[in-house]
Amino acid sequence: MKPIFSKAPPLGVRLFIAVSLSIICIFLDGRSSAIIQVRNVLETAVSGLYYFANSPRLVLDGVSNNFINSQRLKLENQVLREQVREKNADLLLLDQLKVENQRLRLLLSSPLRQDEYKKVAEVLTAEMDAYRQQVIVNQGKTDGAFVGQPIIDERGVVGQIISVGEKSSRVLLLTDVTHSVPVQVLRNDVRGIASGTGHNDELILDHLPRTVDIIKGDVLVTSGLGGNFPEGYPVAIVETVVNDGSSHFARVTARPLASLERLRYLLLLWPTSEELRTQTISPQDVRNAVEERRKSLNPLDRLKSNQKEKVQDPEPTTEEHLEETPVPEAENDVNSGAEEGIEQ
Repeated sequence: MKPIFSKAPPLGVRLFIAVSLSIICIFLDGRSSAIIQVRNVLETAVSGLYYFANSPRLVLDGVSNNFINSQRLKLENQVLREQVREKNADLLLLDQLKVENQRLRLLLSSPLRQDEYKKVAEVLTAEMDAYRQQVIVNQGKTDGAFVGQPIIDERGVVGQIISVGEKSSRVLLLTDVTHSVPVQVLRNDVRGIASGTGHNDELILDHLPRTVDIIKGDVLVTSGLGGNFPEGYPVAIVETVVNDGSSHFARVTARPLASLERLRYLLLLWPTSEELRTQTISPQDVRNAVEERRKSLNPLDRLKSNQKEKVQDPEPTTEEHLEETPVPEAENDVNSGAEEGIEQ
């Protein structure tokens, strides 16, 4: 029987073509941003498949919810009401603490922290193995998501967005081997870099000095350096600290606080200021900020330096002296007002 189609090329030729195309794609990915645009287009094209694959779970969840009895709903409603009362009481105290925090930051000449805008996202699919720790969420470019956007859950930091489609986005988890996040110890503000290991329950902090003050049980939070993650969000808890003579550095392992093995709903963070959303911070800017913070003076030293500058200023001219003559009158008014208040 004569074949209808011509014979396919040999296996070696097909392998050579595939390897050549792969090398060309790798070269273009490192040299040009065109591959990134193509990847975003492909993410948008296949986002419909993610929704289609997630639809059976949504249907099953809807059916199972219809079979829940009313007694269980009443118990859950009662528990939720009690939790709402407790949270409302905590919020009353939180407002007072926020005001106190702003006053202390102003006293220390520290910039005020801006509140972030948050939005809930649902996980469509996950890719969890030793070489790739990523998830797909149902928030894309039309929802305002952007590359580098921080992602958290109800317990701590989850990761950040690495590619954005029209209806979905790809999130790189903090346990991925290619991900690192600047952290600091909540107890004493010791800074470090937490890197992923490919395992859901482990982060490592390398290149720390042997004299570092970190112990088991310390809570690691985001330090805010780099500009991607806001300061103060919990990341992990220190599990082990290896500080022996076999190495010049201490090796610290930590367990992420986020439930990375059973992610369902996540929170996307946006800065409230539009300028902060579009602002990008280079590594040099981060180094300059750290150096400025390290050399910054306390408020008393700044006051003394300002007084020295005033003493060193040249004497005002005759015209400036004439313009400043009404100042004593204002001081007399203030003093007279103070004396009247005392008499009353």
